[in-house]
Amino acid sequence: MNDTPKHAQVIAVGNQKGGVGKTSNTLHLAAALGEQGKKILVIDLDGNCGATRGCGLGTDWLGTFEALMGQDPEELIVGSDPVEGTELPENVELLPARRNLESFEEEFRRTNKFREPSATLTPVLDRLRHRYDFIFLDTAPNASAPTVASYLSADWFILSTEPAKLSVEGLTDALMDIQSVREQGNAGLRLLGVVMCKVRTGTRVAEIFTEKIRKEFQAAGELGAFRTTISMASAIESAQYDGKTLFQTEPSHKVADQYRALAQEILGRLETARAASEAEPKPDTVTEASNA
Repeated sequence: MNDTPKHAQVIAVGNQKGGVGKTSNTLHLAAALGEQGKKILVIDLDGNCGATRGCGLGTDWLGTFEALMGQDPEELIVGSDPVEGTELPENVELLPARRNLESFEEEFRRTNKFREPSATLTPVLDRLRHRYDFIFLDTAPNASAPTVASYLSADWFILSTEPAKLSVEGLTDALMDIQSVREQGNAGLRLLGVVMCKVRTGTRVAEIFTEKIRKEFQAAGELGAFRTTISMASAIESAQYDGKTLFQTEPSHKVADQYRALAQEILGRLETARAASEAEPKPDTVTEASNA
């Protein structure tokens, strides 16, 4: 294992509408990047415990709730362990959730009079960034305190949607939330893109909605939909039923290949953003040039 210190990119995945493949996208992107040798952590921030169940764990593990309440998160991380009976995708670890995450805000305010619950995730991430290349935040489709905390703490946001009118329209609300967060506490939050999933083969519906997203987001100065779309496949549901990803059950499935392609797109966008950031003149350089 390479013990060189890292500094993880933190990527929140979500939408204001549930049932749009958010958790499946989170876990399969984590698995695709883990397959490439990247060290990945998934933090389950949804009281429905979708990512936790999707990794084959029950909802009785200590994890996100305790970390947000102040317990050392490094002591709560779950990885593949034959003794514990856990089997996660290669190079992927999990900070699991329990149903008590739904009552986190109430419990936190009861015991912390002068702190905001939305500020609790940043110190958790600061404690963990050095261990991973990427940290994925699987968010709830609501404005719960853990979800708000993810908006305030993430570096990037990936929106999940499906080719359906209500789902795509929900992206507008999510985009407005991201823009509001930039003004109210996380100026550095950037939209990495939109994943179109549950696409039916042989139809043009996804193509039509993808073009709509591209135009709308481009007009707002944001990155739009990824070129890679994720097909609807019963194999995903079968893998989820077993608490696994396709990378564990059917690694040669076409949808696994789609997630590999999507992971490459994400790495490409991140590299483009990094290069653009490095090319920007530094404040001292600008000052020197103006004084010349």
